[in-house]
Amino acid sequence: QVSAHTVARACVALPGVLSMKGSPPRSNGAAPLHWQQNGGKALLSITISDPEKHGSSSSLTNAFVDFKIETRTELPQFCAKEFFVRRRYRDFVWLRQRLCTAFPGAIVPPLPEPDSLLKDDRFSSAFIQRRQAGLQLFLRRVASHSALARGADLQTFLEAKVWELQTAKNANSSSWLTSVLSGTEASLSYATSTITETLYKTKEPEEPAVASLRAFSAEYSADVAKVAASHQSSVRTLADSAADLEQLGPAFGLLSQTETELSLPFTQMADTMGSLRELLLRRVQAEHVSGLSALLGFSTGLAGSVKEVLANHDASLAELAEATSLLDSKSLERQRHEEQQRAEREGRAPKRGGVMGKLDELTAPFMDDPSAYGAKLDARISEAEIALQAAKLRREEICSTIHVEVTGFHQQTDADFRRGMAEHVRQQLAFEAQQQAHWRKLLEVFTPIETVPHSAGIVASPTLKPSISPAESGVRGAGRTGPNALDASFAMAEIPPAGAVG
Repeated sequence: QVSAHTVARACVALPGVLSMKGSPPRSNGAAPLHWQQNGGKALLSITISDPEKHGSSSSLTNAFVDFKIETRTELPQFCAKEFFVRRRYRDFVWLRQRLCTAFPGAIVPPLPEPDSLLKDDRFSSAFIQRRQAGLQLFLRRVASHSALARGADLQTFLEAKVWELQTAKNANSSSWLTSVLSGTEASLSYATSTITETLYKTKEPEEPAVASLRAFSAEYSADVAKVAASHQSSVRTLADSAADLEQLGPAFGLLSQTETELSLPFTQMADTMGSLRELLLRRVQAEHVSGLSALLGFSTGLAGSVKEVLANHDASLAELAEATSLLDSKSLERQRHEEQQRAEREGRAPKRGGVMGKLDELTAPFMDDPSAYGAKLDARISEAEIALQAAKLRREEICSTIHVEVTGFHQQTDADFRRGMAEHVRQQLAFEAQQQAHWRKLLEVFTPIETVPHSAGIVASPTLKPSISPAESGVRGAGRTGPNALDASFAMAEIPPAGAVG
């Protein structure tokens, strides 16, 4: 089987800027997700489609949207080769939390951000499309990861009935709120509170590769977040322009009723404003669903996933130190108990006098038998040894995985940005061409009526043109008298001097 990062290089995220190599675009936006073997045979194909609203949108607690998830697979652990389930956002949150727990050294793909009650209409078509695209990207990357794709939790997520999934969630997740709060920040908070003390106690210098990754992660996270924020500002500018055109179009419509001689051109101007507005809105939505905004948002989340792995790395060191300390403590306690027993058998055990001696006599009948107490200590030592072994295995797993995962991360982000930026340029060129097409069509309407109609007894020439065009002169108004060269372009349509015509 190919490695995780090799498969990941063959898959890029979404239709558009983020798309699957070799996969044709789909009109319904439900692109299949694949986990592949050598030879390209798809072992796990997942399709997300058909969002469906449940409950009333007026109720923030009961209403939600779920999605149809269809699976086709050749993997033997699944009960069937083709099946589907419906899942909502919180089910995806549970799945990701379980993957992070089961694979602490893996860079688990991020989910789209939770909706904001203040700024998001989570039942709008635009928001649902953005969320579906983000969830689709999450599952695609999970399905392209050789370890995550074979996880038991993913299988449960893909094929369990609703009640079966809820049973699984109840078994390992205390609450929905806990699952939301147990993300990157919670992991980082736990690690921050323990790792400094642990490193101080162990005097163990950090591995250079991990220290380098930590520095890179902090810098990369800040840089990609800054780029994402700046680009989002430019996308908001497009949305603001669309809002302005929503007002400008009807205003030209009113003007067409006043300027009756230009009624048809102004009406076409109003229609063009409406068409440009729709074009801008489509561009904004495309940015969020599959454009550069989607890529930058995913990359920001992926930077957080790298921090999660580093937090797990730090936590494993703290857990190892704690387990070692616990075993040492219990071993020392048993050693002291054995020395006490030996001293009592030899008659060397000192007895306390006074009040403490009386207290020892009163409590002696209630104390454990020395042999029973020794057995309890042995059991606690066995538990501590098991905990230490588990901490060592977790530590080794993370340390052996993290470097492979980081290599795959660099290769994947490189592929994402190379393809994403190239596609962004192509989309921008197409967008600009569409805008220009609308303006050129409108120019054809106004060009025949550039000259001013006759006024104050002067007959205007219908063919009057400036002596030298701006394109020919390079300077607007050059080669002609009359209005200053800095005058607006409509000054080019002048009333001819008296006696020039007729």
